[in-house]
Amino acid sequence: MTKCTSKRCTRHFGIICTHHQWLTQLSCLSVEFSPDVIASYFRYCSRSTLAKAQLYQWVRRITGRRWLINVGDGNGLEHLTPASLAKGYAAVDVMNKASTCLTESSSALSSEPFQHIMACCGFTGTTQHTGNAARPWEYDELRHSMIALDSKTAGYDIVGQRISDGDYFDKECFCSTFTIDLESEPCLESDLLELTKERLWIRATCGPTSLPPDWTDGLKTTQSAYIPIEDWHWPSCVVDMPPEVIELPNICAADACEPDLSGYCDVKRAVDRACFCRNIKYESCGGSCRVFESRIDYVGWLYDLCGQVQDWHGLPNDWSRTLAVPTPVEMIPWPWTIKPSNNSDISYLTRVRRTSGERTCVSNEWKLRSFYTLNIAIALAAFLIQRGLPRFTGDCRQQWYSYLCYSHTWLVKGMLIAGSQLLANWYNVLLVEMTPGYENVPTIHLLLLWCSIPRPAWMVVLLLGLQEPFGTTRLSAAASVVLAEIIMQFISSYYMLMTIKYGLYHDFYLGRLHEIRRGTLAETMYTGALMWGVVVGLTVFQVMRAMHNRGMVIAALDTLIFDRPSIWQTRAKQTQTTPSLAERLRMTISPCICAQIEGSTQGLEERLLGDHMGRDDSGGRYGTFSVQGEQQARTSPRTKMYAAIVIIMLLLWIAQWLFWGGYIGLSSEE
Repeated sequence: MTKCTSKRCTRHFGIICTHHQWLTQLSCLSVEFSPDVIASYFRYCSRSTLAKAQLYQWVRRITGRRWLINVGDGNGLEHLTPASLAKGYAAVDVMNKASTCLTESSSALSSEPFQHIMACCGFTGTTQHTGNAARPWEYDELRHSMIALDSKTAGYDIVGQRISDGDYFDKECFCSTFTIDLESEPCLESDLLELTKERLWIRATCGPTSLPPDWTDGLKTTQSAYIPIEDWHWPSCVVDMPPEVIELPNICAADACEPDLSGYCDVKRAVDRACFCRNIKYESCGGSCRVFESRIDYVGWLYDLCGQVQDWHGLPNDWSRTLAVPTPVEMIPWPWTIKPSNNSDISYLTRVRRTSGERTCVSNEWKLRSFYTLNIAIALAAFLIQRGLPRFTGDCRQQWYSYLCYSHTWLVKGMLIAGSQLLANWYNVLLVEMTPGYENVPTIHLLLLWCSIPRPAWMVVLLLGLQEPFGTTRLSAAASVVLAEIIMQFISSYYMLMTIKYGLYHDFYLGRLHEIRRGTLAETMYTGALMWGVVVGLTVFQVMRAMHNRGMVIAALDTLIFDRPSIWQTRAKQTQTTPSLAERLRMTISPCICAQIEGSTQGLEERLLGDHMGRDDSGGRYGTFSVQGEQQARTSPRTKMYAAIVIIMLLLWIAQWLFWGGYIGLSSEE
C-alpha cells in the first residue's frame, strides 16, 4: 500500500500547485498484490471459510484475479451457502462454559493460544466496519507509511442469509486448528468438574473424535452419576423414613455438569448417586415402606436409583418376585382376617401375624366341598318341596294379576326367607366370636361377607317354573325366593363393589396378576366380582327402562281418559277410606309389574281400565278366536321373562362361585 501511494497535486492555479494529496494508484496495487504477497498471509486468512471468501472478494476487486495463490483456489468462494460451514458455527459466548484450564491453554501442534485461534475463526452476524469507513487509509508522513484506519469483519451475510447480530466462530476452523494431546489434556490435572467441563465443551464443539474413547468415564454429569437437586424425588413412604436417610442428599451433594441442549456444561447442584447408594438398602426404612403399594413404590425407587451402581446389593436376590409385587394377603380388598390371636387388644383392622400357638386351618378343598354340600342340599330340598305343592287349575293369568298385584303374602315370605338367612349368618358369626382367640373378628363385616356366599336360588325358581300348571302357590314360592335373593344380593353388594373398586384402583384388571404368586386365584376372585357387577348393572338398567316405559303408558291413559278418577280415588270411594302413601305406591307400581310379567301393553291398559270402571273380569269372552289360543299367544312373553330371571340368578350364582373360589385360595395365605 505504501509503495503504490504517492503525493500528487490535485489542484492547480496555472502552473502552480495549490493542493497536494496522498493518492494510491490502483493499477499499481493490482501488480503489487501478487500471489506471492498473498501467500505469506494465506495461512491465517484461509482458516475460516468466511474470512477466505472475504479475502477473495477484496483481491478480485483490487486485482481483477479470480484466484488467490493458485489458479482454481477461489472456486466456490464467490457464491457461498450455509452448507459451506461444514460443522456449522456457534456463538463465542460458549467459551464461558469451557473450563479455565482449557481457554488458557494452547494448541498441541502449533502452540497457538486458544484465544488467538478463536479470534482467527471468528465472524459476525453481518459485515461490520471497525473504524472510519469513509477514510479507511491514511499516510503518516513521519513514518513514511500507510496506516489502516478501518477494517471489515467477516460476516455471515456473505452466504446470502442473515442471523442475529453477535460474535460467532466457525467450528470447522477452530477444530482443525486447535488440537489436544490425549495423553496430556489441558485439565487432566485439574479438578474433576473442570475436566468434565473441558470434555463436554470439546465434545459439543468438535465431536467425540477429538476425545479419547473412554472420555465419559468418571465424569461428573447428571446423566448417570449425579442427580440434580430439582429432579430428586422421594418414594411415597418418605414420612416413615429415618432422619439419617433424609439427610443423605445433603451429605452427598456436589456440583456437577448438566449438558444443555447444545451439549455444553451447565453447573448445577446435584446428589452423588454412588455416595447415596453406599448408605442405603431395603432394610434402612420400615413402616409404610414395607406395606403393599408403598413397598412396591419404595422398591422400584431403590432399584431405579441404585440398581446400576457398581457393587450395590441393597435388595434381596428375589426382590422382583417377593417385594415388587403384591402378596396374596395384599390382594384381598379388605384389611381384616379371620384368624386366632393371643392378643385381644389388636384391632380387627390390623393384619395379625401368625403366632406359634395357631392351629392349622382346614384345606381349601374342604372349604369348597362345604359350599358344594350346602348348594346340593338346598337344591335337593327345593326339588322335594316343590313336588309336594298342591296342583292348581283355572284361569292362571287372572290369578297372577290378583295374587301379585293385590297380595302381600309373597312379600312377607320373601322377607322371612332373607331374614332367616341373615339370622343364620349372624348366629355363625356369634359362634366364631365365642371361640377363644377370635374375639376381635368384626361381626358386621363378616356378616356382610357371608351374604355373598353362592346360593342355588336359581335352581329353586327353575324347578318351580317347570311344573304345570303354574298356579298361585308356585308363583308365591317363586316370587318369595326371587325377593329374598334380591335382598341378599343387595346386602352382598358392599363387598362385591369394594372388590371391584380395589381391583380398578390397583390395576388388577389390566393383566398385572399373571406372573404373581397365586395371581390366578386373585384374577378369579376379581373376575367374579366384575361379572357380578356387570350382571347387576344390566339388570337394574333393564328394570328401570321397563318401569319407565310402563309408567308412560299409565300417564297416557290418565291423560286420555281425563274424566275418570285415579286408582286410589276409586278405591277410596269403594272402601270409604283414604289409602296410605305406601298403599298408593303399591296400587300404582303393581300393575306395571303385572303387565311386565304378562308381556303385553294391551294387557296393562285393559287392567287399568277394568280397575277404574269397576269391571269384573270373570265375565265371558266373545269373538271368533278361542280363549285357549289367546292364552297360548300370551304364554311366550311370560316364559321369556321367567327364563330371564332364572338366567340372571344363574349368572350371579356363577359370579359368586368365582369370587369365593378365588378368595378362599388367597385367604389360605393368612
